[in-house]
Amino acid sequence: MLMKAVFNPLERKNRSTVVFEALREKIRAGFWQPGDRIYTEAELGSAFNVSRSTVREALNLLKAGNLIYTVPGLGTFVSDAPDPDRGVLLLDSRNLQDILQVMEFRVGCEPYCAALAAERITREEIEELLSCVRRQEDELSSSEKSSEFAEMDAAFHGVIVRATRNVLFSHSFDWIQEHLLKQQIISASYPERRWKALQYHKQIIQAFEKRDKNQAQRVMYEHVRETKSAISSLLKEK
Repeated sequence: MLMKAVFNPLERKNRSTVVFEALREKIRAGFWQPGDRIYTEAELGSAFNVSRSTVREALNLLKAGNLIYTVPGLGTFVSDAPDPDRGVLLLDSRNLQDILQVMEFRVGCEPYCAALAAERITREEIEELLSCVRRQEDELSSSEKSSEFAEMDAAFHGVIVRATRNVLFSHSFDWIQEHLLKQQIISASYPERRWKALQYHKQIIQAFEKRDKNQAQRVMYEHVRETKSAISSLLKEK
């Protein structure tokens, strides 16, 4: 069976939430049974015509809902008796207070994550961050690619959380991934916000290169606090 016959390819503007919902529906409909191995990130990316980072974010949402689990070296499998409605936070991206809750969570957690990552991040993960920044630079001047800029923003922060080697931080961010991306899309829709995010990202990478946890924590705090303030102002204006 061809995978492209199973899933309809998405436009590049579509994001991880759409992939997550499509996969969740396949699980709900019994396309994969408990214990079945689902397609790989590369296969899903090809089927949906999206990047692997987008697929990874969708899979993280499924893991957060206890719909799937990963066995290193073997693949990703459907959980026993999965509950398709479990694990999805009841936050409304159209509600100012809900979005601000996500930002408050980020201000509280991400600076310390950056400090831990400065000590534990690998060279390969730093290269991932640099790749995100290069793609953001390519899209900086485009008003039509704000969603892709936001995807790279989410991927950038996801690498940092993963680099903490702390599963509690990783799982917490899995739970808010959908809502985090929506907040970043709002921010990225303003060119000046994209430029500021890019400058902060470069400074954070510099701190990681030097293994300077204090600088990494300080810059990340400034970044997420300033973003929270800007998002609050933008939404209140609307």
